[in-house]
Amino acid sequence: MKKTLRKPENWQDFESLCKKLWGEIWECDEIKKNGRNGQNQNGVDIFGIPNHQQHYYGIQCKGKDDYSNANLSIKEIDAEIEKAKNFKPSLKKFYFATTANKDSKIEEYIRIKDLESRGLNLFEIHLFCWEDIADLIEENKKTFDWYVKSVNYKNLYSVKVSFGCDTDKLAFEPKLIKNNISYELASPDRYSFDISYSPEENFQTRREIDTEPQPVRYYINSVGYNKSSCVFYIKLLNNGHTSIKNYKLYFQLLSDYISCDTVDKNQSVYDINPYTYNTKFYNNCNEGIFEPKQTILVQTDSIKTDQICIRPNIEEPQLIEIKWQLVSEDFNDGGSLFIELNPRIIKRNTVEKLEFYRKNETVLENYIV
Repeated sequence: MKKTLRKPENWQDFESLCKKLWGEIWECDEIKKNGRNGQNQNGVDIFGIPNHQQHYYGIQCKGKDDYSNANLSIKEIDAEIEKAKNFKPSLKKFYFATTANKDSKIEEYIRIKDLESRGLNLFEIHLFCWEDIADLIEENKKTFDWYVKSVNYKNLYSVKVSFGCDTDKLAFEPKLIKNNISYELASPDRYSFDISYSPEENFQTRREIDTEPQPVRYYINSVGYNKSSCVFYIKLLNNGHTSIKNYKLYFQLLSDYISCDTVDKNQSVYDINPYTYNTKFYNNCNEGIFEPKQTILVQTDSIKTDQICIRPNIEEPQLIEIKWQLVSEDFNDGGSLFIELNPRIIKRNTVEKLEFYRKNETVLENYIV
């Protein structure tokens, strides 16, 4: 985490962070900022007497890089040391705290000045660059909790949403049959004995099966594997520093040219077990919700949705964005995943006999094996 810990947005926030951090390190409840802007501070921005000590320690805060586009310089160090010599009462230790990144030459110079100052019976001199400060923030829980919350830093609450293979993009090549169908009328009295038979209704049911996204369909004596179906699941990983409680994930597949569903868990046509699903799609749309029974996702743990299946309804390639929104007790987040569909088209010409008139048509059907 320390490698990516965000720096304060301005020097005032950095000064407040230093006061909070060294107040915890020194166990000093009465640590203070020195004076106010424009007043002579004698090189000291923050001062206090650490627990079990009898002398004052002082900190000079130097906001660099993101604020002034400059590094801490030798000239600047010398100037602040001279100022600190006039701080009353005299200091036992004098710290430079800076948002500048570590610089071996500056660190070497501080070590030299530290020994010189001690040799003159003056204060010790220490330097903490941003990497050092980030280490200290991680090691001091009160400051860590205060800092990450005050800057809305998401590594306190953080979630990685990905596909099962830990990527945010998948690619599929579903097979589709492009069927050019010619319809002919069958014998008009073929089903006249069955008054309950509705040929149009039966045709529509068959067409729904021909275009549904389910990867497997069980029949009485056989199983059909749908090579037009693309199956995946979404994984949530808690990569933050605290548990995520009472959470759910809303998602939306941004395409008008796909069919979506949760993969059926039934194992045969006779399977009537009441399976539990943690993922469901809303009626007649490509939006859904992942709502697991597990209400707490602890640090480093992950959980996955039920399997989801999609099927393209056009033969052209398409890139589908899946927009997701995580909501929980103390944390919300959002983002996108992407699925690339590159259908492989198999052409077919068929003639069908129906008990009712229907215009010839071209239909993209599932490729079942």
